[in-house]
Amino acid sequence: MKIYKLLGYLLLGIGAYALSANANNTDLQANSPLTQQQTTYKRNRHTITLVLSQLSDLKVEEGQRINVGDIISDRTSERTKLQAKKQRLETAIARARLPLRELKPVPVPKFQSELAALKQAQFNLDAIARQINNFDPMFYHKDPWHVQVFESEKVQQLAELKRQELAASINVERAIAALDEAKLNYQKQQYEHSLKVSDYQTLMQKQQEQINSLQSQLDKVDEELEQLTSVYSPYRGKIRRVKILGQNERSITAEVTLDIRDGK
Repeated sequence: MKIYKLLGYLLLGIGAYALSANANNTDLQANSPLTQQQTTYKRNRHTITLVLSQLSDLKVEEGQRINVGDIISDRTSERTKLQAKKQRLETAIARARLPLRELKPVPVPKFQSELAALKQAQFNLDAIARQINNFDPMFYHKDPWHVQVFESEKVQQLAELKRQELAASINVERAIAALDEAKLNYQKQQYEHSLKVSDYQTLMQKQQEQINSLQSQLDKVDEELEQLTSVYSPYRGKIRRVKILGQNERSITAEVTLDIRDGK
């Protein structure tokens, strides 16, 4: 009976020792340096492809640390050139839109002076004609020899009236010619004005074509300016690599690789 109790105590001791040893082993594993080394940061990479006008447009270099929102590339020189070109085009458009010199219509003449002169000349002629018609009716039926000898004064008076009638008739013809010349001059002015109107319309058309051309160039510049957006870093990290992918006459294509550490 004592032997059985002794064996029992022995087994209990062995079990207690085993439990104690297992617990100690677990504590060692929890405090092991190997377990601590397994807690490392996970690396990510982000690649950005850029189109540059020149290498100076690239604002970062390999090994540089950047934050979110930092500028990676900015095509400053090209933007400056486009903005200067835009200003020149806007100035040219404003100058091209200046109104042309106003083309005044030909005033319609009333020929007042010419008509007045003609009216006066005709009035003078009619007055002299009435004097001649009212001259002594019997004078024309008398013997010419008798008239020349005994009525020479009346002969002179009638001759003077005839001379005045001729002069008045000439004045009427001159007044009519002056009126016709004034009318012809007005027709000439109308014709010259029609030529000016045609030239004016041509100038207006050319002006509009010039404005349309300049506006088209300005729209193109605005479109190019909109495309020249600055590139900002979307993450915080370190520039791992800057690689030139290609180049032509107008642009350089580059690739920037950014190392991101858990987005921090």
